[in-house]
Amino acid sequence: LSKVMFVTTANVLDTIPAALQDRMEVIEFSGYLEEEKLEICQQFLVPRQLTRHGLQEAGIKFEEDALKTLIRLYTREAGVRNLEREIANVCRKLARMVAEGKKPHRRLTARRVVELLGPQRYTQEILQEQDEVGVATGAAWTMTGGDILFIEVNLMPGKGHLTLTGQLGDVMQESAQAALTYTRSQCEALGIDESLFEKHDIHIHIPEGAVPKDGPSAGVTLATALISAVTERPIRRDVAMTGELTLRGRVLPVGGIREKALAARRAGVTTFILPRQNETDLELIPKKLRQDLEFVLVSRMHEVVDAALLPKATAVKLPRRPVPSPPWQATPPPS
Repeated sequence: LSKVMFVTTANVLDTIPAALQDRMEVIEFSGYLEEEKLEICQQFLVPRQLTRHGLQEAGIKFEEDALKTLIRLYTREAGVRNLEREIANVCRKLARMVAEGKKPHRRLTARRVVELLGPQRYTQEILQEQDEVGVATGAAWTMTGGDILFIEVNLMPGKGHLTLTGQLGDVMQESAQAALTYTRSQCEALGIDESLFEKHDIHIHIPEGAVPKDGPSAGVTLATALISAVTERPIRRDVAMTGELTLRGRVLPVGGIREKALAARRAGVTTFILPRQNETDLELIPKKLRQDLEFVLVSRMHEVVDAALLPKATAVKLPRRPVPSPPWQATPPPS
C-alpha cells in the first residue's frame, strides 16, 4: 500500500482522531454562496433531475424564486447534496401527476414549491426589530456553513452570580467568564460603579437552547452584550461581530470569516466587525459581498464598543439593507 493515495472527505475535523489527522494533508473548501448554488441548480441539478424523472420533454421550468425557496427554507448546508434531493422530491411529485394523467404546472414558482413540499423546514435568521440593550449579534461557523446568533444579557438584583444557558460548551463558557472579567476591569472607563457587579446577578443566554454551541469566537460579542447591559447603551442591530477576547482587551483572530460574513449579509447586517489579524481573509470574500458589507477591523475591545454601541437611552431605528420576504409573499410584478 506504499504507493496508494487515500482521498477522504469530512464535514468537520474535530471528529478525526489526532493520530490520523496528523498524517493527512488537509485541504479546506468553503461553502457555496447562494448565487453559486442558484447557478449550479440552473445549469446542472434541475436538468439532471428532470431527465431522471422523464420530464425533460414536459417543458417544466423552475423559476428563480422557487430555487431560492428551496435553498433558504428547505435546506441548510454548505454544499448542494440536500438541495438536489429536494429538487428530486419536487420532480417525483410532478412525475406522479403525469403518470396519473394530470397536467403539472410547467412554471414552478415559490408558492407552488411550498404546496408540493409542505411547510418549510428551516427559518431564515433576520435581525432584531430594534436596537436593544444587552442583545448583541454574533456570527458562528458550523458544519453547514455560517450562521448568526444572538447573545442576550440580563441583570437582576442579586449577589454577583453568573448564569450561563443555551447549551454552551466549555470554551464558550470560558469566553463568557473572560468577557465578564474584562468588563469588570473597565468600570472606570465605562463610567459604572464597581459595586454593580456585587449587587446584581448576571444571566447570559444564547437562544436555540437545544443546539450545542462552543468556540472562542463569541468573546467580543459576549463582552459587547455585557457592556451594553451594565451601561444601558443599546447595541446597533445592523452590526454583527466575531473575534476572541483576552483579559487585556485584545481581539484575536478566528476562523470561518467567509462563512460568517455570508451569514451576516443573509440576515441583513450592514456592518461586520472582525479582528484586524483576519484582514487577509477578506481576500477570500467575493467582491459582491465586500460591496454589500462594511468591514470594521479592530484590535482592541474599545474599538468594538465605539462601533457597535449607541449613546445611552437612544432608540434609533437605523436604516438597514432590507431582508427579502419569502419569495411567494413578494408583490407580483404588474402585468
